[in-house]
Amino acid sequence: MDLTPSDEQRLLRESAERFVGETYSADHRRRVANDPLGFSAEIWRQFAELGWLALPIPEAYGGLGGGAVEIGILMEAFGRGLVSEPYLSTVVIGAALIAECGSEQQKQALLPKVADGTLYRRT
Repeated sequence: MDLTPSDEQRLLRESAERFVGETYSADHRRRVANDPLGFSAEIWRQFAELGWLALPIPEAYGGLGGGAVEIGILMEAFGRGLVSEPYLSTVVIGAALIAECGSEQQKQALLPKVADGTLYRRT
């Protein structure tokens, strides 16, 4: 079994580490802590633009069809930066449950909205 990361996985790691390192300062965390959402809507939009919200969602529903390795790469960077956006609850858990257990109607209605950043779990 070859565990060498692919070029795409290496780029994802570099991108996530750079973004988190440049964005999640102590000042940023203080500002977000006072936001009624509990996270930054602007950063959530940036996650969508970067494709991170679409990463594990099936391509048929507007996603990129990524897997556990890609999610692990993001979660490692998010943990290192104490990211407060609801990625785990919305994308990893919520979207995965809909993709696996939801009806076709639910998948079509909800998964594209998670992928484009317009649907998220409020903290």
